[in-house]
Amino acid sequence: MNTTSFKNDIQRGKVGEQIFTEDFLQFLNVEYEDVTGRQGFQLIDSDYLAKIGLYEVKANYKDNKIIIIEEFTNCNEQLGPISYGWFYKSKADMLVFVSKATRAMILIPFTDKFKSHYETIKDSYDLIRNRVTEHNSSYWQSAFRKLPLSAINGYFAYYKKVT
Repeated sequence: MNTTSFKNDIQRGKVGEQIFTEDFLQFLNVEYEDVTGRQGFQLIDSDYLAKIGLYEVKANYKDNKIIIIEEFTNCNEQLGPISYGWFYKSKADMLVFVSKATRAMILIPFTDKFKSHYETIKDSYDLIRNRVTEHNSSYWQSAFRKLPLSAINGYFAYYKKVT
């Protein structure tokens, strides 16, 4: 079975979180708390806590005007119970998609209005299954949709620290 490693996935995500803290939170002097390691915040898919809310950071933006929305943590019944992904679990106030190459960010206020909009357009985009992920002898297979930014015009902001 061709699998991916949960530990490696987490490490790739840490690069995006570092960019977000340096170029956004610290640069704008936003007081924050890194809650990535706290179980209560892991359950609600949130990485940073600030006075203005919770942020969920995704380090998968490739400067291609497409974001990735994970709908299922596990979509494969053979591996375990079907489980919804971060889009349905997150209690974050802001989604942040970070490019590791250019440090650009797509910021989406994670509001009911945005969630409703996504539900009305999602079926226009294929649900794609990831490779099976392995962690501590457990296996699951997530699934996502590639969403072009043009489909969410008016729902996001582009941010990049100019140096």
